[in-house]
Amino acid sequence: MKKGLNYAMVWLLALSFMGCEKLDTDVTMPERPQVGADDPDGSYSYFRNSSEGKLRDSVYFYTYYFYLWQDQLPRSYGVHNYRSADALLESLKGIARDEDGRLVDRFSFLDRSGSVNQELQDGVLGSFGFDIRYYNETDLYVKKVDLGSPAYQAGIRRGWQITEVNGQRDLSLASMEQDNFRFLFDAIYGEQIQLKAKNPAGVEHGFQFQAALFNYRPIITHRIFDLGTQKVGYLAFDAFTSLHLIRTQLEGIMDSFEAAGVNKLIFDLRYNGGGDVATANFISNLLAPSAAQNQLMNYYKINNTLQMEGWDWFLFYPTHFNKENTLELDRIYFLVTGGSASASELLINNLTPYMDVKIIGDSPTYGKPVGYFGWDIMGVDLYAVSFQTFNAHHEGDYFDGLLPDKLVGDDLSRDFGDPLEWMTAEALYHAEHNTFSTASLLQQSLGKMPFQAVDRDLNKALNETGRKDMFDFRTI
Repeated sequence: MKKGLNYAMVWLLALSFMGCEKLDTDVTMPERPQVGADDPDGSYSYFRNSSEGKLRDSVYFYTYYFYLWQDQLPRSYGVHNYRSADALLESLKGIARDEDGRLVDRFSFLDRSGSVNQELQDGVLGSFGFDIRYYNETDLYVKKVDLGSPAYQAGIRRGWQITEVNGQRDLSLASMEQDNFRFLFDAIYGEQIQLKAKNPAGVEHGFQFQAALFNYRPIITHRIFDLGTQKVGYLAFDAFTSLHLIRTQLEGIMDSFEAAGVNKLIFDLRYNGGGDVATANFISNLLAPSAAQNQLMNYYKINNTLQMEGWDWFLFYPTHFNKENTLELDRIYFLVTGGSASASELLINNLTPYMDVKIIGDSPTYGKPVGYFGWDIMGVDLYAVSFQTFNAHHEGDYFDGLLPDKLVGDDLSRDFGDPLEWMTAEALYHAEHNTFSTASLLQQSLGKMPFQAVDRDLNKALNETGRKDMFDFRTI
């Protein structure tokens, strides 16, 4: 079922513009051209009256109305130059820039299939259920397998090396870059796939399966490490789905940590591209110290139009900590990659002013301190960037990502929660010694270097796939 903002239209009376040309916000819709020099065959008039034409015009209007960077958009726009709503939105995304002249909107999109609601609110995915990453310039590995997915049911696991895809044996970076990864992306996001893969013992297996719907489970694994005087919890978390899907499980895990005397936590967000703001805030409450109770967690920045019309009063108001559990942590280690984005970054940013937070990763995080809500236009959901979040220290301009305190490579040869996996091992070393290791110390204990400088460049294209999101699904 499609869900989204469902506000009383008294707040958005101006948005009933379908037959109007101008709003009290002084947003001027483009005039319909007359048949003549600008429209010799009447095609624009015909297109505007079509469903796609109406959708396109509406996308311009609502994007302007909600847009965080509204002050940089023109109040009238040549929408007739675009034959689809998607093309128009891509054009609008190319306008707003920061003070250094860089584009700021990598994010706004149209959801024509309702996949956002299906994945995050209903917890249903339709895919093969596995993701990949390059270990070096020639070796491609499975980095994650979704529990219950076709790939999981077939027996594929993280740490397996992919040796063949749809008959193609040369999967080196150089080979895949020749078509900008199109072969690889078409294969792993297709309807069916043939694979060969080696397990950690070096035995090659063949697989053939189809994409299918399955119930998504974002909590990958959790455990407790006993370091003598230190009890360190570990939780691998893949996406911020709607809270009703995971609340009971999350609360149970935190209760088990508290009962075991856990005083430090490794929170693994290395591939978490974000999700629901409410879930990120709920987890922030679970993890925050009791001293943060009733203190500011985060606040929003919105455009002047929304602020003048009261959106900061009934939706985008500041959030304060409301801690209902009694877990007290001395420190949290967040494990990240360049694919850790949006609501993941929000969680880290929420907690940073109130507790000892350490970030361990192979690169800065993705860099998305902004988010959106879905607005249904003729059955198509528009997600136009509409807000930016800041923490209690007024920090929220991390468009270049959050920087790791310690650079450590992503050890694709080991599963989540393995104490010898590079990032996890580094967090455990710091928990025990209260300092990060040197390369030689970790190499001595693990038998290999903890960081490969090439990782970020090799996997940038793969990290960029999929949406990096921070959604607000609240309704009133």
